[in-house]
Amino acid sequence: MDLKFRHVMWPSVFSFVLIASTVIIVDERMPPGPMSIALLASLLTAPLLCVLTNSGNIKEHAIGVGVVCVSMAIFWALGPNYFNMAAPFFVWIWQCATWPKKSHPPFRYGVWHGFGISACLLPYAVLVEKLI
Repeated sequence: MDLKFRHVMWPSVFSFVLIASTVIIVDERMPPGPMSIALLASLLTAPLLCVLTNSGNIKEHAIGVGVVCVSMAIFWALGPNYFNMAAPFFVWIWQCATWPKKSHPPFRYGVWHGFGISACLLPYAVLVEKLI
């Protein structure tokens, strides 16, 4: 249960904070858009996420987050489509179902957290938009 809380809930919380601050600060029509900016900003928060989740080496964890979030930021900059929304969600669900069963290196935890941030970004963007 502790692994699921640390590696599922924390990326979700970070995703909400990132998209809420991006939607509030950045104009939605400005390229590359709030989704890409929030994903790139996740690189700045990756060390804090690593410390909160006890993932190990901060540098390796940040590289894992960066691999996922930078590539998803590029896809969001090209425009919204089904791949941007569904692919991270399904990968993250698979990771949440299978990865807590054993220990992983910091890079894999970073990949898991990156997909968690990417998967939660769109629902939280809709929620923030409705709340503002």
